[in-house]
Amino acid sequence: MVQAKKNWQKIIPRSITGIIPDEDKGKFFEELAQINYNRTRIISSVILLVLTLLFITDYENYVKGHWLTVPGYKYLFFGHAFFAMGLALNLGFVLLKRLSNRSVTTGDKERFVLIFCFITSLSGALISTADQLIHGQMTVFLLCIFGLAVLNYIRPKITITVFALSYTLLMIGISNVQANVDLLRGHYINATVLVVVAAALSALLYHAKVNDFLNRKTIDRHRKDLEVKNEELEKTNKELQESILALDESQNMIFTLTLALESKDSNTHGHSQRVSEYVMAVANRLNLAESDKTNLWRAAILHDIGKIGIPDVILNKSSALNEEEWEIMKSHPERGEAICSKLKFAREILPIIRHHHERYDGKGYPDGLSGESIPFLARIISAADTFDAITSPRSYRVAGTKEQAVKELQRCAGSQFDPYLVEVFLEVYESVNREEDCLGDRYAGLSKNS
Repeated sequence: MVQAKKNWQKIIPRSITGIIPDEDKGKFFEELAQINYNRTRIISSVILLVLTLLFITDYENYVKGHWLTVPGYKYLFFGHAFFAMGLALNLGFVLLKRLSNRSVTTGDKERFVLIFCFITSLSGALISTADQLIHGQMTVFLLCIFGLAVLNYIRPKITITVFALSYTLLMIGISNVQANVDLLRGHYINATVLVVVAAALSALLYHAKVNDFLNRKTIDRHRKDLEVKNEELEKTNKELQESILALDESQNMIFTLTLALESKDSNTHGHSQRVSEYVMAVANRLNLAESDKTNLWRAAILHDIGKIGIPDVILNKSSALNEEEWEIMKSHPERGEAICSKLKFAREILPIIRHHHERYDGKGYPDGLSGESIPFLARIISAADTFDAITSPRSYRVAGTKEQAVKELQRCAGSQFDPYLVEVFLEVYESVNREEDCLGDRYAGLSKNS
């Protein structure tokens, strides 16, 4: 049994027939049986109607005496009769089950289709054999095998068996009735080539059906996984909102929110901390007031917190975002503002969080502010945020160099960034790793006292 299976696989590689996982085979063959069953019932009815018209032609040939002068007409009638009786009995079995209120099982449907395939191919061989005595053609046989190849999804093993039997019958038949050697040789070649083509076509169509089924199953699985992840995300967001309302205004709250974001988006791991170090170095160089430094540090830690509400498939996408995804991504400043509005200590930094993606030339988002109308501290975060984004790896690109980031800030000074703040940033960015300029840790304690 095992050896026979290996022999079949040598004849019909799995890459041609397709591979259905064991857990999906039942569903696939049930679906396939239903499709083939519906098509075969319709095709059988149409063929019976055509055969009825052919019987009229057969009767006219009988009346005209053609059955005696050209025996092929008599054998043609027998071929039509065999075809019609086979189809009628096959349809009658199904009809009888339906009339007796018994369900037609998947096995019944598969047998119905299999019997139809044998009857059709063998009838085509018999009719074409009879036609050798009349027109010398194999048209009916070829129509039958190509019709079976195209109209139904038949497993390649069954297709080869059915076609081999009918081909053998045809070869035996025409060899005994066709006297023209040249015509017979042509029939041998044409029939062999076309049967192989029909079998290959059937296998390819079956393979396409397998792929269609597997693709649909894959999509269904991904959809279910996405639904589960969305439910988990909704649950996480709900728990996060409850935590935001319940926790005290403390340093722990800030780090909890930041860690939640960085665990969701692999691209932003450590991003908020690095941005906070850059902006505190700038604040120190500008000698900002202590209250401004506190707000700047808090905003730097929380500026991207709105990304918690952005789906993972967008945050971690390995290619460019489409227009719809980009619109969702651009909503994170407003989402961040909404989240932080629940925290008393964050009320003063809401404008910074909302406007850290505004552009100096007014082409930013979400409100299109420009120039001095953009909060000053938001303009500082904008430059630091971009610098760290360029020099950090993303799922869709490798990290850029600091030299590349510097050139980008210089290029966009006056359009995307405040040119004065770009100049200050470039004076201090290389020193942020030195303890005296990295003031983030110092200002972390201010979250409780301000």
